Amino acid sequence: MSINNLSNSDRKRGLHKARKIRKKRAEIKDSLKNKEIDLNALFNNKEIYSEYIANMKVLDLISALPYCGKIKAIKILKEELNICLRKKVGGLGKNQIERFYNYFNIDKI
Repeated sequence: MSINNLSNSDRKRGLHKARKIRKKRAEIKDSLKNKEIDLNALFNNKEIYSEYIANMKVLDLISALPYCGKIKAIKILKEELNICLRKKVGGLGKNQIERFYNYFNIDKI
């Protein structure tokens, strides 16, 4: 496996895109925490889901919910949903998605 050497402009473009994604994810988590948006709206917005939510860890997403910190999110994932803590939202299997949607009352699109 060879590693491609990126030009400075490609590297800068990649860094800019990564910053934009991190900033948007932080805004999404703040909106969840402040009840400005809910999981249902996030999962039903295909653009936001595919660009920002799909590659986000499920643990980070759940811990951003109101009244739910890291410890409670871990408990939900392990005991209630049986989902690995390292799993990303887009990497959930069919049964895991079903349990996740049912637990958080998310409408299926």
